[in-house]
Amino acid sequence: MNKEIQIEELNNNTFFWKYYFCWSRGFDDQKELNIDEVLEVVETDETKAYEWERLFLNEEDIEENPRYITEELNANLNYTIEFQEYEINFFLNDIYFGNLGGHFEAWFFTLEELLAFEKYPNVFLLFLPMTGITEDQKAILKPFIIKHLNLIPKFEMHSEYIANCILNGLIMESPFEEKPKIGLTNNQNHSIRNVTDYPRYKEDVIALNKILTTLE
Repeated sequence: MNKEIQIEELNNNTFFWKYYFCWSRGFDDQKELNIDEVLEVVETDETKAYEWERLFLNEEDIEENPRYITEELNANLNYTIEFQEYEINFFLNDIYFGNLGGHFEAWFFTLEELLAFEKYPNVFLLFLPMTGITEDQKAILKPFIIKHLNLIPKFEMHSEYIANCILNGLIMESPFEEKPKIGLTNNQNHSIRNVTDYPRYKEDVIALNKILTTLE
């Protein structure tokens, strides 16, 4: 099986997006539901969904040869998303910037950075769980999420509810801030951009900040 996943495979792919957002940190704060329970509103055939996931990940070979999505967005910027058995890893220009999984590292992109990817619909949704926002930014981001969820079959009937739950998982305890000679950072636990608690990532954050200045 080809290990590279073509970005076009994600178009209108209900199975993929339900699988993918189950890895996010979203939740329903009113009903006290985790995101995987929230996504049960998106009704799919469980047998077909299981078979799709098994074939999509090629589970027999995933540990040594995980599947991945890679794409060049402009002359200076490319990304890779690697699907391991227990986590999903994210890279910009081959520099690691976080993962979704049991030991997640997220809250990397700012709202403005995420919106710069909005012209790439699948990329916008892929990077959404890696974004950090403040409470007052929920109202700005929500209509963008709903717009993209409305393009996914069976999501469109529940897009506002799912968007609200995804947004709950993006809220940071403190905003991003600019640090001299480093660029944008934050003090959020489990964030690569938290160079105070995770100084080992400092050089990578400096490099990533320079890369992200190429966003148009």
